[in-house]
Amino acid sequence: MNSKDPTENNIYFLIKNILACFPDKFEGHFLGMINDHLIAKEASRQILKNEVKEKKPNFRVLAGTLIMQNIFLRQMQRIAVHEVIEIIIPLKYCLHSRFKSIKKLSAEILVRLFTILYFEYFFMPGKTERGQDYINMFKNTFSINDVLSALKKDGVFPRFIFENHMYGVEYEGKTNMTFNKMLKEFYN
Repeated sequence: MNSKDPTENNIYFLIKNILACFPDKFEGHFLGMINDHLIAKEASRQILKNEVKEKKPNFRVLAGTLIMQNIFLRQMQRIAVHEVIEIIIPLKYCLHSRFKSIKKLSAEILVRLFTILYFEYFFMPGKTERGQDYINMFKNTFSINDVLSALKKDGVFPRFIFENHMYGVEYEGKTNMTFNKMLKEFYN
């Protein structure tokens, strides 16, 4: 610490909030709190980027960083897209990992990220220009087959992700929006 007053340091507030998570339900409190700290979000993204470059990536580190990104996307959907888009290359690596749970976690992030991008830049009028860089980054990294594969992963519940964004995606002909229409519009 450079300052004599520890309360002037971001790490101080991060540790203080981590300590406040301990009495009960640590995991839930911690995951909710950690994404309020820019230093933790930046560090977890950098750790993920570095970990996928390792000869033998650490399963727990990959899982932990993916869980944090997933929670971040769930909590702060519209804000998170600007930050989570930075990890799409490591996310692609994780999508093809040998670990089943890493594949599932990355597939869930991919579906959330796709849904947020679609909602923000296709569904909402007038925002397409701002998001074109994000859309191009996503399309250049993930193919339609990657998205379809992510939707089919065990433990990923796309219907709930879509409904969280107020999409009525067609399941057995019961709603008005088809996923194929979303994919075609996004990838064309």
